[in-house]
Amino acid sequence: MSISWQAIVVAIAVAVGVIAGSAMIASSGDSLKREPLGPIDSRRSQDTVEYTVEEGATAADVAKDLEILGVIRSARQFESLVRLMGVGNNLSAGRHIFNLNSSASEVVDDLLVRQGPAQIEVVFPEGIRIEEMGEILQERGIGLAEQFIFAADNAQLPPGLAASLPPAELLPEGQRLQGYLFPAKYFVAVDSEPADLVRRMIEEMNERFDADLREKAAERGLTVHEVLTLASIVEREAVLDEERALIAGVFFNRLEAGDLIGADPTTQFAVSLNPDSVKEWGYWKKELTFDDLQTDSPYNTRRYAGMPPGPITNPSLNSIKAVVEPAETDFYYFVANAIEGDGSHVFAVTEAEHEANKAIYGSP
Repeated sequence: MSISWQAIVVAIAVAVGVIAGSAMIASSGDSLKREPLGPIDSRRSQDTVEYTVEEGATAADVAKDLEILGVIRSARQFESLVRLMGVGNNLSAGRHIFNLNSSASEVVDDLLVRQGPAQIEVVFPEGIRIEEMGEILQERGIGLAEQFIFAADNAQLPPGLAASLPPAELLPEGQRLQGYLFPAKYFVAVDSEPADLVRRMIEEMNERFDADLREKAAERGLTVHEVLTLASIVEREAVLDEERALIAGVFFNRLEAGDLIGADPTTQFAVSLNPDSVKEWGYWKKELTFDDLQTDSPYNTRRYAGMPPGPITNPSLNSIKAVVEPAETDFYYFVANAIEGDGSHVFAVTEAEHEANKAIYGSP
């Protein structure tokens, strides 16, 4: 197959661009998924950016992202170089740190040669506790669950998150930063310490729960800690994203009335603070007894009015947004729709309506 003179010109232009290494910083895109911050190597500075190459990502995908982030000047130049080198299938998945304003050849070299330790993908589902995160990490072969819990209990928060954190003595042991570790997918070096991952998860929460959301929370008279606390309850109650803000609105109605939040997940959390209960029933006891509902704990919102002392789990960004921007509603009650069985709820304004809904839609 013959090569056109236009193709030769393009190849020469690419080579010249690579050798020259000239670049301009492109504007960054907010839609890009950036992995949480964490120490990988000594190159981190204000002139670097962190980026994750996902499994199965094409050279075109990577090139586009890196151009948006300002790492390279031209995605087309990067793609052409990768094609000429024949290494399109050899881009290493995982977390990388790149210098801004790099040449395409430098970036390709980073992706192909200068790799850090082998990495393991770890996924933390939304709405799980620190203890459960530790168990997941241990199952993936990265440290012990106890090490992760210890690291979380002794980590430091950045100022924006730490401002409203209650004193450690007001929170149960091992729960001090419950709610502050962002649940997501992380690539973790096999030889890393649990404390490194904890720091990254806190930084991710700090980035996701950003200044704009904090300002909106403050306008509602809510601290960061209060938002995360209520969001953690919404996280355990809501299944469908479209219901999160509505459920948050119900809780705000109860709080404004000085009533009980009355959320079973808080009772489950209170019960699980007893190690014997965890051994028998796990962290989220499904069938709560009358005695469980009477558990003497400030986390038990079926007994104590107002918010509990802190989050009961680590909430998603959607639940945080639902609390910051709740639905304006007259609803005061809701019950899971057992007929549909899709995680939806049926809402009511009055107790009489709620009792009728329970009889129709509630569990047998």
